[in-house]
Amino acid sequence: MRSIAGAVRTLGSVGIRENCRVKERRASAQLLALHGGPPVRHPSKPWPRWPGASPEAERNLLEVVHGDRWTLTSPMTGTRLFERRFAALFAEYTGTKHCVPVDHGASALVVALESLQLERGARVLVPALTWVACATAAFRAGLVPVLTDVDPDTGSMSPVDLDLSVQAQAAVVVHWSCAMADVPSLLEIAEPAGITIIEDCAQAHGAEWLGRRAGSIGRLGCYSMQHGKVLTCGEGGAIVTDDDSLAPLLEELRADARRYRPDSGRNGDSELLETGETLGANFCMSEFGAAVLCAQLPLVDGQHDVRERNYRLLADLLSAIPSVRLLRPRAEQTRLSIFEVPFIFEELPGDLSRAGAAEALTAELGTRFYQTDLPLHRSPLFRPERKPSIADLANDFASLHSDRQFARADYLFDHSVVTHHSTLLGDESDMVDIARAVAKVTNSPAPA
Repeated sequence: MRSIAGAVRTLGSVGIRENCRVKERRASAQLLALHGGPPVRHPSKPWPRWPGASPEAERNLLEVVHGDRWTLTSPMTGTRLFERRFAALFAEYTGTKHCVPVDHGASALVVALESLQLERGARVLVPALTWVACATAAFRAGLVPVLTDVDPDTGSMSPVDLDLSVQAQAAVVVHWSCAMADVPSLLEIAEPAGITIIEDCAQAHGAEWLGRRAGSIGRLGCYSMQHGKVLTCGEGGAIVTDDDSLAPLLEELRADARRYRPDSGRNGDSELLETGETLGANFCMSEFGAAVLCAQLPLVDGQHDVRERNYRLLADLLSAIPSVRLLRPRAEQTRLSIFEVPFIFEELPGDLSRAGAAEALTAELGTRFYQTDLPLHRSPLFRPERKPSIADLANDFASLHSDRQFARADYLFDHSVVTHHSTLLGDESDMVDIARAVAKVTNSPAPA
């Protein structure tokens, strides 16, 4: 009897110890990787790299390197420049008549604003939730940006944000993160009020609104081809338009008052004619950058398909977690172009901040999660008063913004964590990993 009782006690003790170990393992599994717990995703499992060069990129670059035309301003030799090839390809891609390549996305905005030929000090509406260049471009063009709030679902300027009281003459409408602004509705209000709509498509290459490409709906569309964008050559940009009267001005403003020649020219001639109808500057795209873009452009729509499929899957997986959602593009947006993936956390457990959540997700998944750019009214990069040459414009800006509030822009920033679009170039298992990590960080049950 004693041996049986002892065995029972021993088995009971073993069971208790095993039960404790199970509880310890469960507790360890829920301990954030940031605090020493096991990560959701094993560090040996890689994420897609960015950028990824097309097989044609090397061939195109070698053609430039071993050729005798390294720039738009080089003498003609019978070889067609990649800059001209890309302009034609991108105009076709965006469904517009004209494309003028430039060296940076910020330059595209400056040139587009200058092409409107507004008087110094004219006002330009700019959303508060965007990169600093959208507002500094207005100052560089001799204009005054007026910040507006944004739509809570898309993060973009909406018709209710189109402030007519400041008598603005232009609006830089930014398609933010992965959601397009409702440009047709904005135009219905803007055009009667004499406001020209410029679409900032730096985060929206190939996005569509009821079948129309971003950049083709407003009077002008501006693009960035910076390193992180879905179409990149490292640094580059472009302006597109259907306006035949603006196209020659755009060409002159970005090439020291010179335009493309209308004929084929002869060897030794310049690609550009010194037409000089307006004062320009040199914002020309590098031939090396254009060569890369010609190679990368055919990849973009296939990558869009992968990202959009994964975005919708991820949104479905996260729907089981009540405290978090993805940004909600409008139903009229018939194609997504995803630059960043915004996770909007309505609440987080304990004292975990959004910055802390970003750090925690990074540790769980082994790819970077971060907070997006600060709203302009809070950004340390946007201090126009620190540039003496625009003191008059900065003073007008300060007086206009002494009591303006941007509650929705603040809310989206304060509640969002984002990751780069390359994270969505993986497969379904990668999206499951992300959803599991979000559940862990929010202390929610893992999605089924």
